[in-house]
Amino acid sequence: MLRIKRFIFVVASIATVSFLAACERSTHVRIEGSAQPVFVLSGSGRLCSFVVYNPEFSQKAKSPWDEDLALWKIDVAEGRSTGTPVGSLDRIVYGVSPEGYKQIKPPIGSPPPLKEGAKYFYEVTTTNASGTAGYFQIKDSRAVSTDGPDTCFGGEGKKWARVPCR
Repeated sequence: MLRIKRFIFVVASIATVSFLAACERSTHVRIEGSAQPVFVLSGSGRLCSFVVYNPEFSQKAKSPWDEDLALWKIDVAEGRSTGTPVGSLDRIVYGVSPEGYKQIKPPIGSPPPLKEGAKYFYEVTTTNASGTAGYFQIKDSRAVSTDGPDTCFGGEGKKWARVPCR
């Protein structure tokens, strides 16, 4: 009887650990650094792309992913499924492509320096977990998280329109 109880306990423990290990953890970003921000990442997904948008994104974007307003974008070099796990990547420094990633915007050279007080929108796209997005600014020569202007879109397919945020 004791062996059966022990066996059931071991099987239940293995099942619980397997279930918890397989749980998806959303992507989170903590902002650190100076005028060159450092984005500290956590979560269970694999990084596909990371984009920092121009401060005018909230007023001028034509779609939720208007890359015409991207200041800096990196993308996984070999395909979305080969992205580095966010937990292993740990951090991204503005303007520095991590190993296994290629810079898309700007196509050549460094991205522009960030201006004190301007609010920048960033977006993190991942596989196997939800990505995230948010705003940051350079305040007193330090990168800090901030609230940004709400930018909402509605529409279907390639036809996007600005709509009031609810």
